[in-house]
Amino acid sequence: MRVHKRAQRLTAYAAICLMAVACASNRTPSKQVLIQGAWQAEFEGQAITLEYSVEEVTVREFGISFPYEWVDDDHIRLNAMGQEVVSHVEFEGTDIMRQTTEGDTQAMRRVP
Repeated sequence: MRVHKRAQRLTAYAAICLMAVACASNRTPSKQVLIQGAWQAEFEGQAITLEYSVEEVTVREFGISFPYEWVDDDHIRLNAMGQEVVSHVEFEGTDIMRQTTEGDTQAMRRVP
């Protein structure tokens, strides 16, 4: 009987350890989730706000939208009026995004 109680305690301890590890490994959201929302950047001296949804990006100041899609975990393909552009997407935390297209990097910061 003593061995049975010890086995129960050991099993309970193992379950608690597994739950603690699962909680501690709190994964950061994917880039596909992080990109969603409003981002402000400066293009040719003018502040522009881009609003990313799941499948399109809207230029808030002009009210125009363009479809985009994820090529892989790190790249998006934007179709702007028939011109396709592929950008590498990186995040510094949840409030800074960098997109690199053909060697040019654009930094954006999250806005309301």
